Amino acid sequence: MLDGKMYDGKTLLESPAGRLGPLTLPSLIHDVCEERNTCVLSVRDGAIEKSIYVDTGRIIFARSNDQEDRLGSLLIKRGMVSFKNMEEAVAVSQATGKRLGGSLVEMHLIRPQDLTWGVREQVKAIVAGLFNWTRGSYAISLGPLPSEEVITLKMSTGDIILEGVKGITEWIRIQLAVGGLQTRFQVSPRLDEMGRSMNLSLEEWTLLSRCEEAVTLESLCETSPMKDFDVCRLVWAFTVVGMLQRDA
Repeated sequence: MLDGKMYDGKTLLESPAGRLGPLTLPSLIHDVCEERNTCVLSVRDGAIEKSIYVDTGRIIFARSNDQEDRLGSLLIKRGMVSFKNMEEAVAVSQATGKRLGGSLVEMHLIRPQDLTWGVREQVKAIVAGLFNWTRGSYAISLGPLPSEEVITLKMSTGDIILEGVKGITEWIRIQLAVGGLQTRFQVSPRLDEMGRSMNLSLEEWTLLSRCEEAVTLESLCETSPMKDFDVCRLVWAFTVVGMLQRDA
């Protein structure tokens, strides 16, 4: 299992493949981006495989063979295309060999800007969904990206990780990540740097402000109006992105 910058006692580049554990993916995604790699991070669990495309440390695209991650599923769930029209667009796409999104635009079922929005939402959903993976394997392929996509994700890595961790609902994982009530946390020297690239709420900044000096997790829970579950989840996220650090 991944722990900090080490993977089974090795650095990321020395260990480009491994198994997933309950804490692996948030830190793995962060470390791949932190080292400003250009690579594809692929994660597999059984027949399901998802890949994140990273360009010099920024997540720009993602792919998935899970049918629920398809653009068509997203557009139907958001009510942007009817079931009937989607079936018609799929038939045209298969007959012409064109991508579904392009067919939808050409058939005037969605606007070009809807396609841009949809692809970005699709990528965000694929990446966010990976934060819930606790088993399977990962592999990192360094080098030029094979994708020629022109619609790319425009979010900071910190925001992506924050949203991903906030989507985790298993208490046992969060408890394992933050430790006991007497674990002490303090803002890191990188707080200002990271904060400039992230869109944090007032509630989130308030939590960080309470950590200007080392403070126990128990104190954070007692002084925050948020639920203890949400406090601990945010502490984990802020630790992963480097805004908080454990006080030795």
